[in-house]
Amino acid sequence: MERFPDKIAVAVFAASSMPCVGKHMGIVRELMRERAPKGLLMDSKMIPMNNKRGPGTADLTLAKLLMTPGSQFQDDPMMKDDKLLTSANYGSVKRVCLIGMGDDIKELHRYLITLSPGTEVEEIAGADHNIMCSKPRELCDLLAKISSKYD
Repeated sequence: MERFPDKIAVAVFAASSMPCVGKHMGIVRELMRERAPKGLLMDSKMIPMNNKRGPGTADLTLAKLLMTPGSQFQDDPMMKDDKLLTSANYGSVKRVCLIGMGDDIKELHRYLITLSPGTEVEEIAGADHNIMCSKPRELCDLLAKISSKYD
């Protein structure tokens, strides 16, 4: 969006981190740590166990293989660059933020939206953080509505 703003009709953020002009990219992660409800963020080494015996050896091995580092780019200098996103380019692209009303961090999304004036907000009732899985039909209808509006 920073490089080719004239080729983008509208940017849609569906329950995702929306970067802000004049703020570094890592601010979303920092705000998440500060503002997320306690207990929401799991430690990267913690694997939930729902049964008394714990997972079987094969399940535990598979889970460890599938784990990825959660902060791959945290120390990247670009993540701390306040001038990376400019008002003239990134800031000129129209943005729509979709919020699932059942999302545990919807207040964080709303705060990030206040940092990006002019962002349109659409709410999806009954959707959680993963809107695509919880309300796929409503998401599809809303994306069609947005695309026709900004066509």
